[in-house]
Amino acid sequence: MSRIRASFRLAIVLLAMLFLVGPVFVARAQVSPAQTQAPATPNDTQYLWIAGSSFQTRDSTTAFETTRNVNNQPTGCIYATSSGEFTAPVAVPNGATILGLDYYLYDTSTTQTKAELTLNDSDMVTPRELITVEISSSVGLTNTYAPMSSQYAPYVVNMQTRGLFLEWFPRVTNAAMQLCGVRIAYTAPAEPRPSTDYLFIVGSTLVNTNSSTEHGYAGAGCTFVKINGRTLNADVDLPQGSQLTAVRSYFRDINSADLTVKLIASNGQGVTNTLATLTSPVSNTAVVNADQSLNYTVNESSESLSVLADFGGVLSNQIRLCGVRFQYTNPSAKPSQDSRFITGSTFVPRRSNVNYTSDANGCVNVSNEVEDLTTNVTAPEGAKAARVTFYYKNAAAGPTLNLYSFVGSGDFTQITSVPVMGTDTQNSVNINYPIENEEKGFALVWDASSASSEYALCGAKIDFLYTQQIFLPATLNNY
Repeated sequence: MSRIRASFRLAIVLLAMLFLVGPVFVARAQVSPAQTQAPATPNDTQYLWIAGSSFQTRDSTTAFETTRNVNNQPTGCIYATSSGEFTAPVAVPNGATILGLDYYLYDTSTTQTKAELTLNDSDMVTPRELITVEISSSVGLTNTYAPMSSQYAPYVVNMQTRGLFLEWFPRVTNAAMQLCGVRIAYTAPAEPRPSTDYLFIVGSTLVNTNSSTEHGYAGAGCTFVKINGRTLNADVDLPQGSQLTAVRSYFRDINSADLTVKLIASNGQGVTNTLATLTSPVSNTAVVNADQSLNYTVNESSESLSVLADFGGVLSNQIRLCGVRFQYTNPSAKPSQDSRFITGSTFVPRRSNVNYTSDANGCVNVSNEVEDLTTNVTAPEGAKAARVTFYYKNAAAGPTLNLYSFVGSGDFTQITSVPVMGTDTQNSVNINYPIENEEKGFALVWDASSASSEYALCGAKIDFLYTQQIFLPATLNNY
């Protein structure tokens, strides 16, 4: 009888603990009571959202606009106003298995022209279309799911050899054909992660550092500067706490000038550090590479990473950047918190014909008329966004950094807005926003408030916290 009473008393205590600690997952007795739940298991389906307004043109001569709602607030839809194609990087983790994608299109065109979306990979010589979707609806917003091509399924991401990118071919040059978003479904990489891992950024997904630069597309994911300017850049997102061990650039260079690729760390307040510099030798082969070893611990809680490509003033496809690959060692344990720190110069304008410039510290400003700059945000599943920080230069009332969520219709919902604060160089706002990547994506939008070379966006950071969950033993008797 005493055992029964003791077991009953223990059950009451455990039930009380359930109310105190919140969500509880019950596991078998051999599982440690202090164990935390992993963000994903190999069989979990996860999602990556990319807003249409985060796409950029493959060729700078293509004109485009993005839409706004009735309150003149930005949305996630983009459309062409001259012929051309659009592209976006795909940040699905290495080792994941891509299942398919949802393609969100707003189509009221009566021409029956089919807009096409493709998911591609490339080894910088031979590109492959992994998923191809063509739509002609004329009914407004449509959502089409397309699985991985049977030719490549099951498709496991291998960024050691191939980079991923999306391409959109609107084929209609007005607002009757709008790309509002893409959602990619994948199963998470197997745990534990390999000690050596990779991130591959395709060359054609780099963006201009200045509006005077005009880039072109050389095929297979390769890009070049063709009329004006000389530099392109891109955000680099590596796991918090990982050890970056090597950088490789893929290029073609048949000119006496050099292509220089730099990896740059920035703290958002004017301090930068060049971690690696890769210079291309002259080569007559199709694509060659340059490598540099390094030893750098990723800490996006304090600095952002970006890659900068300098084409040496060559205005032709004699120098092409095809990709940049990062080799790193995964952290030995999952972090309890994470950060996404993005350099200001990697944001893109929400329409063409906007005059903007970037400085050596990664700060960007808009100088001719008011237009927002935006970037897509990859947020860790199972976490909560806890803080948004806005890094700026020449503080004045007006400019804001805005965090939005968006869905397939392109509708943006403001989560928070961070204004400038006094004469400081940064400001933060605390939030408590759960990440639900199945339901929505995230984007950052910088509103300069007014056209001025004085107001500059130097960086944006989101801090995330992982939810801690407690495991309790299921056996209650014989204690």
